[in-house]
Amino acid sequence: MSLSVPIVDVGTPSPEFQGWERAEVRVHGFAELPVATREESSEFTCLGHQWTLDITPGREDESGIEMLALYLYNESNKIINAKFGFSIKDSDGRETAYICDSYEFDCLDDNGDLDDVWWNVNFAERSTILKSLVEGTLVIEVQMRLADPTQTIPPPFIPENPAACNAIRKIFMDEKSADVVFQVENQKGESNARKKAKTSPTTFHAHRLILLQCAPQLAELCGPIENNSSPVMISIPDVTPKVFHYILHYTYGGEVLSKELEANARDIINASDKYGLSNLKLEAEACLVNTTTINVGNVMDLLLYSDSK
Repeated sequence: MSLSVPIVDVGTPSPEFQGWERAEVRVHGFAELPVATREESSEFTCLGHQWTLDITPGREDESGIEMLALYLYNESNKIINAKFGFSIKDSDGRETAYICDSYEFDCLDDNGDLDDVWWNVNFAERSTILKSLVEGTLVIEVQMRLADPTQTIPPPFIPENPAACNAIRKIFMDEKSADVVFQVENQKGESNARKKAKTSPTTFHAHRLILLQCAPQLAELCGPIENNSSPVMISIPDVTPKVFHYILHYTYGGEVLSKELEANARDIINASDKYGLSNLKLEAEACLVNTTTINVGNVMDLLLYSDSK
């Protein structure tokens, strides 16, 4: 097991040496894991991106030898070209397996699935790995830096969606597991008239537990938990179904596309402000600023609007 130690540089490190970040993935009870089953790590952060590392403990190669397979996933919605390495050391600190590679990772697509992933199905023989366990735990040190060491990673102005997790995205709008149903009124504006014609509401299925963690203001609308198997019905009268879909999708870790942000910036800002989705509000505000030309005709309106938010 590795311990955190201070780093002391003597002299000035070269650009190629700088920029390395490290994480440690620990697979407990490795010897007891089914050899052909994929095991997924929790997400970890390197280079400003979220990653997961999957392993297969003993995938057989063409010769019938059981091999440890590695699969590195970029879980963020940004492309990155990275250089990385994986190191395994035994309990005495001797390195028993190592690989280094470079790869350009694609970002998450609109369905929340990864378009691309790096893998090596013959990283090391299982027999070697079993001898390298530390008190029964496989310790994999992950080392990463940008493929171009002259690049830097600026701190993000807009924090990454805190709900960005595949497990959460998969149950978005899942009717079977939902315990909350939002009914959003459809209102169709009539030309040259102040009245609006109402049609049947659009329903959105959600989960109280996720709302409590990611959208507390929406969760408050659900009221106290009751011993009732029926979902709680909540009416949303002041947001269009399209905008409510954006904010609920974001609550479940989804992304609002740039063209949708641009076309609905103010409505998304208003809804995000009301229901407490501060990160989505920041994204919409940044989009509004970047796509609006300020002139004499709109400067006062923009000033009053920004002051109200």
